[in-house]
Amino acid sequence: MSQKQPQRRTLNVAITGHRPNRMPARHWERVRSDLNGTFAKLEEQNPGRRLVLMSGLAEGADRLAAFVALGRGWKLRATLAFHRSRFEEDFPNAAAVGEFRSLLKAADKIDEPQRGAHLGRPAEDGYDRVARLLLSRADFVVAVWDGADSQGRGGTVEVIEAARKAGIPVVWISATKPLKPKWLGARSKHPRGERRRPAVEHQ
Repeated sequence: MSQKQPQRRTLNVAITGHRPNRMPARHWERVRSDLNGTFAKLEEQNPGRRLVLMSGLAEGADRLAAFVALGRGWKLRATLAFHRSRFEEDFPNAAAVGEFRSLLKAADKIDEPQRGAHLGRPAEDGYDRVARLLLSRADFVVAVWDGADSQGRGGTVEVIEAARKAGIPVVWISATKPLKPKWLGARSKHPRGERRRPAVEHQ
């Protein structure tokens, strides 16, 4: 008879999702509400555990989830695609930069490439790095996805598929339609005993 593995004290929840170009602002309030409801369910089903959100802090879904998680008293772990000085070049205005900096200050931990590490490399390398790091640590993935095909390596579709293949539970929140969050079943069972289908399930 195999012994049941003890439950770890921390539940690491990874967020993956679209930027504003694939998640129009008119949907943000609903997405925030769906994120809040999903996080509340995770808290209910994991009493006594330390909840940590892992986020790349890109504009859009990453930041919406980060603010919701912080508001619920979760810890925030930032995993950046580039050094912050390079990453800020992607933000359209000072407000977006300020938002990013405020979340960095609020983060409990920051995983960040060295300054200049992006030179001579395609931007997709940075996002692929984030995806791999998130999945290597995640117990649960929340995906804010529009349901369309991938538009680049390290994107939301790739993270969802890799998580399902690894047996990491995924909940899909629609980025563009008023749909209830949906459970996406894993494609295979992960060899690590602690990665099982969670008690949380959305219909």
